[in-house]
Amino acid sequence: MRAEDALERPPGAAESAAEEAWEPAAAKLNLGLRVIGRRADGFHDIDSLFVRLDLADRLTLRRAIGPGDVVRRWPAGDRWLDGQALTLGSDNLVARALAAYRSAAADRGVALPPLVAELVKRIPWGAGLAGGSADAAATLRAAARWWPAGVDLMPLAAGLGSDVPFCLAGTAAARVGGRGERLASVALPPLDLVLVYPGVEVAAGDAYAWWAAQPVEVPAPDEVALRAGARAPLHNALEAPVASRVPEVAAAIAALRALDAGSVAMSGSGSTCFLLAADASAALAAASELRARHPDWWVRAVRSG
Repeated sequence: MRAEDALERPPGAAESAAEEAWEPAAAKLNLGLRVIGRRADGFHDIDSLFVRLDLADRLTLRRAIGPGDVVRRWPAGDRWLDGQALTLGSDNLVARALAAYRSAAADRGVALPPLVAELVKRIPWGAGLAGGSADAAATLRAAARWWPAGVDLMPLAAGLGSDVPFCLAGTAAARVGGRGERLASVALPPLDLVLVYPGVEVAAGDAYAWWAAQPVEVPAPDEVALRAGARAPLHNALEAPVASRVPEVAAAIAALRALDAGSVAMSGSGSTCFLLAADASAALAAASELRARHPDWWVRAVRSG
């Protein structure tokens, strides 16, 4: 067993690799987001640049003792997030991913036993970082690895949410189109970033509705400029509509810009905002300063790639 497999194993978890399947669930960040328009299905076509972060949840699947699937959560040692409530019922994306894979596998003659899905959450949810989507993608990967059924996972991912295809693909960076299902890998250097989640969830549906009421045109994400460093221009069409209605987002953007340490933007539909720092040391220093000024915010220095 690898050393990282043994880290933070929840009490009572199985020790044998044959008895469980686990997957990391990495967060994503939007380095730019242009909204092209509303689609006939009610979603919106976008042009965005997604990057994977070294911030990740952990998803473990084990056989359940009872008759049905169960989603549980174990503490991550993050005092800020561990104190936040998370819905673990049938509408949780892990539960939905399990149900989707179970149905698809059954269509191919493979029956899954009842399962326990155990989550260790390090990514805020409702924060524009694909926390739930990453968990759903990890669930699909773990289930397919433990109970292979020849199922094409990408259509299942697209049906679960717009960010799930990128999380499932596992690429470090991608240009994303459609509602999130069109992915084209791009080469970007690792980027050092500071994330600020000001403690308020923003529903993606609300953010896009606010954009529709106040359409904002922004340039397409510029991959070449992003390779140039911390002052690369960042544009998110949803940022102004969200910030004008969610004061916590406006405050996070203002606090990051006040550092004058790099470009600042909101990720996805919010509410997480971020700073593109010059290097890891600059990111750590900025994160430390922000924590001191805003102890009620969740602040982390992270790296993409």
